Amino acid sequence: MRLLLIRHGETVDNVANVYAGVTDSALTNHGVLQANRLGTHLAASKFSHIFSSDLQRAIKTAEAIRASQDNDPSLEVTKLELLREQDFGHYEKKPFHERSKDSNKTGREVYSEAHRMDPGFKDVESKESMKRRMETFVNKHLIHLLYIDEDNLNDPTIAIVAHGIILNHLWRVILRRFNPKNVSIGPDVPRSERGLEYLGGWSNTGYLDLGIKPIQEVSPSKVGSMPSVLDNQSNVQGTVKLPNYAVDRVEATMSLKIKSVNNMDHLKGLKKTRGGLGSLKHDSTQRTMYSFFKKRKLG
Repeated sequence: MRLLLIRHGETVDNVANVYAGVTDSALTNHGVLQANRLGTHLAASKFSHIFSSDLQRAIKTAEAIRASQDNDPSLEVTKLELLREQDFGHYEKKPFHERSKDSNKTGREVYSEAHRMDPGFKDVESKESMKRRMETFVNKHLIHLLYIDEDNLNDPTIAIVAHGIILNHLWRVILRRFNPKNVSIGPDVPRSERGLEYLGGWSNTGYLDLGIKPIQEVSPSKVGSMPSVLDNQSNVQGTVKLPNYAVDRVEATMSLKIKSVNNMDHLKGLKKTRGGLGSLKHDSTQRTMYSFFKKRKLG
């Protein structure tokens, strides 16, 4: 099984540098190009499931992936509120606040202290809340898909299209489901001193590429004492920090490989349209420059 954790394309609020968590921010013209590039890049992969946040920036990115699948009528985008970005509360649609040079507090913390008593103030969604949301998503929508049919030669691909912060929490929830001895990383994946739980951020339409495969069946009593499936070259123990926690029997029989982090191969050579057009909100009714100058067929 191939599992892709994908961030949406560029939005008008990304360009404006304002907080847009649960705000339904639209894709820019450049963001649509990014999404279309991603769909074309992944066209050869056969998707069994596509999950998306229910916000339009994620939906339209997910739809670009679905459209590349030969218009398979059985493949639909499952839109879920669970996959929304962190709720920034009072800060939604407000500009980023820089850290003061003479303060150890973030700009947001300073701003929060100054405005906490304002009428209608709503604080930012907590990390614990986001963790619970991702655990609910994994348990309700993803975990049963890990039961791979070994007789099925069609290796399925699953896409989860969401947002930068919530994807970090989703990744950590997924990682905790696997025995650390059964986790490996590809040769081109950068090692993080903070450990595998912190792989870095997601760029627009960047994706985390994961491979999940079954290994030999083990009894619950042997979980934690299983032999490593990693060879000497790919064994990550000793080179990066691995989380230490209990796993249940299902994930103990699976191996997880991190193939690439924030993969943006599909964006190579893509440049933003000059004159600010690329940063404008995308209007699907607009004609492209190509279609404007394209000669009409006669007859």
